[in-house]
Amino acid sequence: MANNGHVFEKLNRWTHCFYFNEGATESRVFRIAYDKFKSPTLASTLQNDGWEMAGLAGKWQISTNRQPEETIKNSPTRDGIIKHNQTITYVFFGLLFYLLSILIAPISLAFSYIFTDEAIVVEESPYWILTYLFFALVIGLVGLGIYSIIKIAKSNKNLRDPLILETLPRGKRIDKQQERELKRSGHRVSKIRFAWMYSPDKLENWLESMEQRGFNLYRVNQIGMIFHFTTGDPRRMAYKVDYQRQPPASYFSIHQEAGWSNCFNSISNLEKWTIWSQEYKENQERPQFYSDDSTRIKQTKKMVLTYTAFFLPFTLLYTYFLFNSLSRQTGFSQWLSWGTFAFALCIFVYGSLLVKLWMYYIRLKKLVTI
Repeated sequence: MANNGHVFEKLNRWTHCFYFNEGATESRVFRIAYDKFKSPTLASTLQNDGWEMAGLAGKWQISTNRQPEETIKNSPTRDGIIKHNQTITYVFFGLLFYLLSILIAPISLAFSYIFTDEAIVVEESPYWILTYLFFALVIGLVGLGIYSIIKIAKSNKNLRDPLILETLPRGKRIDKQQERELKRSGHRVSKIRFAWMYSPDKLENWLESMEQRGFNLYRVNQIGMIFHFTTGDPRRMAYKVDYQRQPPASYFSIHQEAGWSNCFNSISNLEKWTIWSQEYKENQERPQFYSDDSTRIKQTKKMVLTYTAFFLPFTLLYTYFLFNSLSRQTGFSQWLSWGTFAFALCIFVYGSLLVKLWMYYIRLKKLVTI
């Protein structure tokens, strides 16, 4: 807009409208940042690099720079926007899980009637239109939630520095052709690990034991479930599975400078898991990812509470649905319905994940206090 002679004046954050004044044509670089402290001034390092505050609307900052973009060394951080988007994502995930929990009850009931010999009796009522409208609204909100989560994930991916998400160094990567050759020669081994993020210490021990047996990890698939190894020499490798709600831009560079290699980054916008590795010799101490135990406990507690906040309400909700369904059914054959099976399965899955999470936290607490 500045190139066309439109000078930015202000932003109305409620209507999402940007206002401009007509002026001289000039080349400018603009950056939008989100600052929860509502600071009216920019940091001195940014001011020295030519940045000026162009507008402030609540916690949103708009800054501008008249220098050519390729000569600008420092720019306003986008960590605030990414964290803000992450918070909105949590809201959409919560809404999505809640709406899906509403839908699972009638869907399970419908399957139960379909696969049994019971007749379905529909009572005539003019209020059925409200039921149809409600379910249409729920399905529409589910679609909106999925669409919003995908859009926010793409936006955050574009906002992050692409270099910080790069995994193993290029010299240690194996391309597709090399993978096929390793598979034909029998030197490639693939293992599947389900739900490892709920017991990350067990995954660390498993990976380290694989390395000691001569199975060298070289790749983890995008969803983090399949681990690919090459057969080689036994190695002493320290692995660390780390959880971050929203890692800052310096997170990856700090650990890479400390000698850690990034083996895996989760693609989920809800949870950010990273698998780090570092080789060490027999006469060296095992590398420590966190410098103190309190930081490790704090990160683990944050992770456990985050997942508990998601899983516990659904475990209680499906338990209520199950007992309510069983109380209305008189025969044993009715208890073996699809609805009962669906509720029991949900309780088992969510309940087992909660147990795994808290057992991991208890194991870590005991290990730290020893």
